[in-house]
Amino acid sequence: MIGRLRSQTIETGKFLADWMEDRTGAVTQLEHFLYEPVPKRGAWLYTLGSATLFLITLQFLTGILLLFYYVPTTDHAWNSVYYIMNEAYFGQLIRGIHYWSANFLLAVIGLHMARTFFTGSYKAPREINWIVGVVLLLLVIGLAFTGYLLRWDQDGFWASVVGIKIGSYSPFIGPYVTHFLLGGDVVGPATLARFFALHVWLLPAMIAPFIGIHLYLLRRHGEFGAEFEYTDRISKLHERQREEGYRQHEFEDDEEYDYDDELDEEGGTTRHRRDDE
Repeated sequence: MIGRLRSQTIETGKFLADWMEDRTGAVTQLEHFLYEPVPKRGAWLYTLGSATLFLITLQFLTGILLLFYYVPTTDHAWNSVYYIMNEAYFGQLIRGIHYWSANFLLAVIGLHMARTFFTGSYKAPREINWIVGVVLLLLVIGLAFTGYLLRWDQDGFWASVVGIKIGSYSPFIGPYVTHFLLGGDVVGPATLARFFALHVWLLPAMIAPFIGIHLYLLRRHGEFGAEFEYTDRISKLHERQREEGYRQHEFEDDEEYDYDDELDEEGGTTRHRRDDE
């Protein structure tokens, strides 16, 4: 009984996959999107980009769920977080996933950038993709900074004060950015409202298209590793190029000279080159 249900389920899945592929080509596109050839040596390091994308997606999904209960005002922000943690169904789980995935995201995206640098993946023709990745890193750091204040507790409050104070020392634009973020002279209701708008609306809206550009450029140019990861492949390529050069040289010799075939003692043929006088 169980075996028959299993076989029917597999057949139904194959039928639906074939139907979707025939109508939309989605299966082929999904396979092209998910699978990318990588070097055998250090292959797991090339999964850091996918891990980063997964964690960002997890941030978006859990953040949307938290928005159903969070109230972005100084009077109710902390109380709404307390309600999420203690009263809302699965609230503690969802906020825990949002909090810890944010911490893991910063670590994983840093490792991803380090892998990209040390394996030479920023070199031509992938310079633009490296720049897009740096922009994404800065946007993710902005997400982490603006989200810290939304709890509206002592840690979030004073961490934001210190961060804004450090940013105020930036040359030329420091005072203007500080005034924009504060919405006044000190951290208050306007600051919380602006951080909420940046964290929930502006920064995610900027991250989404950059992720699309990043993935498009990745699929256009593919992965790239340092030369030590391609030692075997490069040696085989050089050997094949030498063999092709030898064959080409022999072919040119065949065209340049004429040959006479003579019968040998065993009945075979022996080719002798005939030089033209």
